[in-house]
Amino acid sequence: MNNDVPSYSIAAHALIALFGAVVHAAKAYRAGATRTLLDFVTLTVMSSFSGVMFALLALYMFPGQHYLTLAMAGTGGFLGVEGMTLVIDRVRQVITKVP
Repeated sequence: MNNDVPSYSIAAHALIALFGAVVHAAKAYRAGATRTLLDFVTLTVMSSFSGVMFALLALYMFPGQHYLTLAMAGTGGFLGVEGMTLVIDRVRQVITKVP
């Protein structure tokens, strides 16, 4: 099985993740969670990284399902750090066999 993903596909997923991250940061700004431009930019970078991680996971789990993987990239970017925490907790539960 060839798992090579074209660079344009990675770029598209990263762009969608960035859009999701900007929306997440804007929502946090409106709620008063971010107060400065540096906070906004930092949250955007962290959330877009999360979106890219979700996209790479989706590309691995659902090869050829472009709309689904793009949706997961945007959702991962919007969920940001909170989404990564949920995934990590679930993986930890599965590994340690905690119900």
